[in-house]
Amino acid sequence: MHETGALARRNRLGAVSALNEYQGALHMVAMCERPARQRWSTADVDSRHALAYWVDTICKSFLEIDIESPQRHGFRARLDQSSLGPVTLNIVEADAQRICRTPARIAHSRFAGYFLIQLRAGQARFQQYGRESCIEVGDCVLVDCTAPYLLECLQATRAVALRFPRDWLRNWLPAPESLAGRPLRAGASWSNALSAALANFDTDDDEVLALPDSVVAEHIAVLLALAAGPDAHVSRGSEKLLNRIRRTIRDRCHEAGLTPTAVADANGISRRYLHHLFARADSTFGRELIQARLDCAHRLLSDSRYSAVTVSEVALRSGFLEPSHFARRFRKAFGSGPMEFRTARLRGGKPAA
Repeated sequence: MHETGALARRNRLGAVSALNEYQGALHMVAMCERPARQRWSTADVDSRHALAYWVDTICKSFLEIDIESPQRHGFRARLDQSSLGPVTLNIVEADAQRICRTPARIAHSRFAGYFLIQLRAGQARFQQYGRESCIEVGDCVLVDCTAPYLLECLQATRAVALRFPRDWLRNWLPAPESLAGRPLRAGASWSNALSAALANFDTDDDEVLALPDSVVAEHIAVLLALAAGPDAHVSRGSEKLLNRIRRTIRDRCHEAGLTPTAVADANGISRRYLHHLFARADSTFGRELIQARLDCAHRLLSDSRYSAVTVSEVALRSGFLEPSHFARRFRKAFGSGPMEFRTARLRGGKPAA
């Protein structure tokens, strides 16, 4: 017990030290307000119904899972949720519970992606893909929501949980599932920097960030990729190639005349094979290009440093030649027009759908 306590204290000290260094990158430019967080708490319901309320809340707002607890009466828990660009930030605090993601839950799930969980208090055991690990304070673990898993919180716990869309995270990790279930220890190299960055979100306040939410989310994804190391690889050559193609599209989406032939040539393959790869992934070149351009525009419109750049210029910089076409695409993707979106974001609000 003394060794475990000493290790946890060393991990926390190391995380704080890394956090002080990392925060410099997050506080260099003009501040951007984050959208207000939502909160659900068992304190708002009769204690006799607290566990049932928690299960219902989690399944609707977090993820479809089964939850059991030895404290069926008087169960205490709270979920705080806010957006971080394409990522959803969750702060979860709860009494001891056993969480199971079953094939039946997966079959009816609305979400196919990943959670990055950092334990902030308590202790937990996690199982997925035949990997079992004990999660201590400060440790992180990636969870694949498309595969069954078991998470046992052995005591009251508090955790930061970032929800990543599947295709978005694959821009940084070619095969995130290869990392799922492998603990990223707080005191280990790049894992320490990741732990420190996530610790910055463990607050009851909506913190003002120096960069747009989407940029901060990308910083987290980059740190996760660094913490994963070279072992987080794609097993099939075609998947590696597809991820290279997607990176090419993302890097060159600002080119208004970007064609499938140009991207295929850049990756040493035929145009026909490029279309074949996207078809196998249930996608198309056009869909991937439009999404990359919309993501680029979203990032520029969210950044206060570009507030003097007109919406038409943002469209051009993102690869759209026609402002009207850009506006229609942006509204369909994000629920509001580009001007309305920018105004709401720079004022610290959330655009109306």
